[in-house]
Amino acid sequence: MKVIIDILSGAGRKTAAAILVTYEADNQSKPIRFLLDAGGALEVGEDKGWTQPDHLDAIFISHDHQDHMGGLIDIDSQVPVYATLPVQQQLPAHLNLHTLPICGTTIVSGIKVTTGSAGHSFGGVWLHLDVGDGVFYSGDFSLESGLYPFTMPPQANVALLDASYGLYDNSLEQCKNALLHYLNDERALLMPVPQTGRALEMASWLTSIGFHDWSLAEDCIAPENVLDGPEGCVCAEIRPVLQSMKSQPFNPDAKVVLCGDPDGLGGEAAVLLQQPERYLPVYTGHLPEHARQAVSEDRAHFERWNVHPRKQDLKQLVDHLGCRICVPLFHTMKDLNEWRQALGPSVTADSYI
Repeated sequence: MKVIIDILSGAGRKTAAAILVTYEADNQSKPIRFLLDAGGALEVGEDKGWTQPDHLDAIFISHDHQDHMGGLIDIDSQVPVYATLPVQQQLPAHLNLHTLPICGTTIVSGIKVTTGSAGHSFGGVWLHLDVGDGVFYSGDFSLESGLYPFTMPPQANVALLDASYGLYDNSLEQCKNALLHYLNDERALLMPVPQTGRALEMASWLTSIGFHDWSLAEDCIAPENVLDGPEGCVCAEIRPVLQSMKSQPFNPDAKVVLCGDPDGLGGEAAVLLQQPERYLPVYTGHLPEHARQAVSEDRAHFERWNVHPRKQDLKQLVDHLGCRICVPLFHTMKDLNEWRQALGPSVTADSYI
């Protein structure tokens, strides 16, 4: 028995996610090959950085954000693509789709694949492959979300972990407090956000603290969509808040305007960004080039809203998994010893295992 992991894209920097897992069993004539995520480029004009491997048995999509599923547009329609029902709604129409549970197990090519809610976005999951004492892939995850739950996974020998924030360790509560002072600005806050991720999470937080002068653009997921989603999609504690949030027509005159897309290059956000006298843009996630430029010139602001793990979250998950090999993804590791001091001796920068 042999397990080979080839990180085609996602090692060493924030970029498209694409990880090839090859399993060679002693009693099988040919290896089983799974692709974990099929991400697209994060920057306009940038190549996604990987090509479809040959002889794939299945592709698994952790969630519906561009850097994890944007490359599916180029995928052969004959390859089975597995995703949860909420995620399937955002995927290209030509695909050969199969359904993953939010929390549960699926047998694919004779291998048990376990999924659990990843705490990052609507319908987003982590993946655990029952090969070689366990291979765990977190996709993007968070332990702090008040909207999307995180389900603890089984133990695994190899852990491929979202480390988008590096060893940053500020809490989501600190992020929320930092955002509150922008409410004092005379302009409305324009917040370009992922439509199925932090958009509704921010709206539900504002509602929970008694602030109701916000509006979700029509391209953002609505409270009733999440409430009607598959079991395990939403934290039980936030359900009463969501039930109190009635969907209303998009109101660009609200004090806080939440709209897609998160890069501000499309959707309602791109339109409203052309009105700087009316809106104060506040980015809370990945900054593409034009947004970095705007922030550097003080035409926009950046205040992170945690949707990825902090250092302490990574440490908690590494300890829980009991992994012998841990590969932090989506971030540059300039000092491997620093990462090992923070997370343990299992950390490696290798992209081929």
